[in-house]
Amino acid sequence: MWHLLQSLFSTFPSVNYSAHDFVSALGSSNPDYIRNLAVAGLTFAIGFIEYIYSFFLVRREQKSPYNLLMHSFYFAIDSMGIFVFALAAHATGGFWIFVFASLAEVVWTLFEVYNLVLCVYVEREDIWGVGVSVASAWQRVCGWIIVMIVSVNLFRVFMHDPVMLKWYIFTNILMGIMPGLYWEKRGTRLGASWGLAIVILIGTINSFLPLNMWPVISPYFSMTNNPWFYVVGVVAIFFAARAFWVLAKLPAKPKLLNGKKTIW
Repeated sequence: MWHLLQSLFSTFPSVNYSAHDFVSALGSSNPDYIRNLAVAGLTFAIGFIEYIYSFFLVRREQKSPYNLLMHSFYFAIDSMGIFVFALAAHATGGFWIFVFASLAEVVWTLFEVYNLVLCVYVEREDIWGVGVSVASAWQRVCGWIIVMIVSVNLFRVFMHDPVMLKWYIFTNILMGIMPGLYWEKRGTRLGASWGLAIVILIGTINSFLPLNMWPVISPYFSMTNNPWFYVVGVVAIFFAARAFWVLAKLPAKPKLLNGKKTIW
């Protein structure tokens, strides 16, 4: 019993990961680098699809699948990632994965800027109530962005997270748990999507498979070194699956809204 409690509550991985773990795992000198690249590439691709769904839904249905706190959190993470990956590329002699990741973060950040703009100009009254002004909405959005940027950067230091891996698993945990709860609270399928729910579930499962991107890059994230990583994974997968039950309870969408087809 004491050994189990010790392993769960008093044991920490003896070493951290580093930028060079990326080079070792994803460089061509690794015999498994094609497999490792495929695992990492799938993880990145799912993240893009999850965010592309967001601005299609809000443009078609005037509601985003994610709330303002998620948008501002992802903005803080990904805008920080632009600089972190650029510095990692410099430190590793221009390793192409870091160059690609830094550029991908620019795209993700622009996605989030677009969604934040839509929060103000399309979802403003849904988020803050009838009568809120554009200026007031922008003040609130900027406030949340500032809170998220300073908090994320502080906790990155606390967590000793050199190349974002620890923070990035939180983005996938949040994606698995929060959308279904938000859809349930909102009480409508508008702004939600069966297709997106499928993508989120696949992405969440993919993040916690035995061969997921994190332990592929570093043993820091293995079951032996980091059991809580996988405990959280079970919870996130449960909530990602629960979103289907939430959608099934909500009223069906109209097939057309403002002359445009709604998204399945």
